Amino acid sequence: MVRLAFRQWQSVLLVIVASTCLLLSFFHINLGVDNPAVMFIMICSIMVLGVPHGALDYSLAVNGLGLVSISRKIQFLLFYLAIVLLSIGLWLLSPISGFLLFMFMSVWHFSEDWSFDVGDRRHCAIAVWLITMPALFKPNEFNDILSVLWLTTGQIEIVTIASQFGAIAASAFVLFGYKRENIVLYLELIALLIILTQGGILQYFTAYFCIIHSPLYVRRFVIKVPMKRIEMLFQLMAIMIATVMLLSALWWLSDVYQIDVGIYAWLFIGLFALTVPHMLLVEKCFIKT
Repeated sequence: MVRLAFRQWQSVLLVIVASTCLLLSFFHINLGVDNPAVMFIMICSIMVLGVPHGALDYSLAVNGLGLVSISRKIQFLLFYLAIVLLSIGLWLLSPISGFLLFMFMSVWHFSEDWSFDVGDRRHCAIAVWLITMPALFKPNEFNDILSVLWLTTGQIEIVTIASQFGAIAASAFVLFGYKRENIVLYLELIALLIILTQGGILQYFTAYFCIIHSPLYVRRFVIKVPMKRIEMLFQLMAIMIATVMLLSALWWLSDVYQIDVGIYAWLFIGLFALTVPHMLLVEKCFIKT
């Protein structure tokens, strides 16, 4: 029996998800987020596979930055919170600036997932490809998301066109550097395209984040967390529960009291606000490891 490596299992799972999307689409089964089953699967995937990605930030910082004293730990938390608030403030003052910075940070962050697979500058091109392909294959849905994020009509048009050109350029760069030993990489990209075209943008990013990005990140850095596995599990569970409670409260406010809390906009803004300190304070500690 062939024993697959961790990275190979991720590829297999991604291909299975893509094949399932193709099969369900063949039978005309709705794969949109308005399907309760699809939304349930996405939420559960994010809770179980996605949340641990950011939940380790504090523990990683304690070890990576050598935060021994209580005062230094409090200083870190305050600094972390300050960056979060500044990031939110930036988006509120200038949504286009916040969105463009979010895209830049995402490319920087996601490129690390492929650096071990391709071993050259193509990992940045792959990250650009991941971020921009929705604008090329799902332009209407891409525009709808940008409008929810408070971008103006002119800004949406410019961002969409620039993203489409970026997707074409990144595709050409990735294909030009094709190597037979990277065949699995291309199968993953094809699988992601299938999920994007048969499902949608949110399903596409959920699949990538939960199957590829978050597990790779946790596996890479979990050994640097100075705590017992049971303690880590309790910490992750506490953060998952807090996340579910926050989302439930927002959903309840918008549904019961008909308050427009802009839940989708705040989900993106929250991800952006957490990504900035995550990259600047935490992953930077281990950038050379």
